Amino acid sequence: MYTVEEFSKAGRELEDILHLRSAPIALRLIGEDEVPEGCARPSEQGTHYALCQAFAAVRRNRRAFALFKEDHWCLWPLISFRNVELDEGDVEYLGSKQFIKDPQKSLEFYKAHFPMIDPDKARPGIAIAPLESCTFVPDVVVVYCIPAQLRHLLMAAKYHDAIVPDACLQTVNSCGAAVLPILNGKTHYNTAIPDPGEFERSLAWDDEMIFSVSGEKFGTLMDAVRSITKMGFGFKQLTYDMNLEYPRAKFYNEMFEKWGLPTGQEWKVGER
Repeated sequence: MYTVEEFSKAGRELEDILHLRSAPIALRLIGEDEVPEGCARPSEQGTHYALCQAFAAVRRNRRAFALFKEDHWCLWPLISFRNVELDEGDVEYLGSKQFIKDPQKSLEFYKAHFPMIDPDKARPGIAIAPLESCTFVPDVVVVYCIPAQLRHLLMAAKYHDAIVPDACLQTVNSCGAAVLPILNGKTHYNTAIPDPGEFERSLAWDDEMIFSVSGEKFGTLMDAVRSITKMGFGFKQLTYDMNLEYPRAKFYNEMFEKWGLPTGQEWKVGER
């Protein structure tokens, strides 16, 4: 895994390669006595944040936070990260708040699909900072991106591991949906979509998606991001091109020839 310095350097590089509008976020689960250097407690400054708002302040304003139970203003991450306990009545009540018409179906959905950290992985706090300046090794890196940038990240995730990354497209609790599948060890790559609260209160752009990668796999992802860029398929390199009978990779021509179909000019790696 990368060192803190390597994560920071790669964070700046990823911003440049993908021309990101905001900084990738480094996130780490922490204990009360593990607050990283430079991470502020909102409650000690007389205020509170919804987790998506803290994400926004990190990626846009380059701030860094340590968030514990007392620092939150939204109930969903408190529940998702098991910072509070729910009794049976709480579950029944909150289960009806999932934007599902039938209360019973809403409760069943909540019990089955609401993002929750595994009990053995739960910690009392979260440290978040811009990846470029983080002072800790992240458990997860979170990237807010437009679909064209997401395409590059999805290609990179597939490049070494031959997998199509998972998605947790919850429309409630997008902050938890983005990171909990990774923190729980179910996947190394995940895609989520900002929920209505994140759009309204954290000012997420209406064309933004969320891509997350485990700290363990971030180095592998970055190697793939660089490789795909060298091949000429980077975010900044793709352009609108409606040329007919365009140059194709060698294997295209080989298969067309085998099928008795026309071949054409061969495309070479890096020539775009």
